Amino acid sequence: MRYVRFDLARWLGALGAAGLLIALLPDVAAACPVCFDARDENRQAFIATTAFMSLLPLGMVAGAGLWIRKRSRALDEQAEGRPAAERDIEEHEV
Repeated sequence: MRYVRFDLARWLGALGAAGLLIALLPDVAAACPVCFDARDENRQAFIATTAFMSLLPLGMVAGAGLWIRKRSRALDEQAEGRPAAERDIEEHEV
């Protein structure tokens, strides 16, 4: 069996060189030109779409969770033999 020699100094040197390049050349590593556009309209549009795309999936998951919770309660009450409207009235009276 052949063993591969792991040279820690070589890996640390390569990692340090990569870190140095990233620190010295940040403009080259920019994600896209829209993110750093000088026009305020483009920047605001980028921020708005980023917020929308971040919050939409969270809202969908929360909505699905609320729907499952409501449906589960309705099925439990149906199994008990009383409609959901009666339970809601009883809870508000207490």
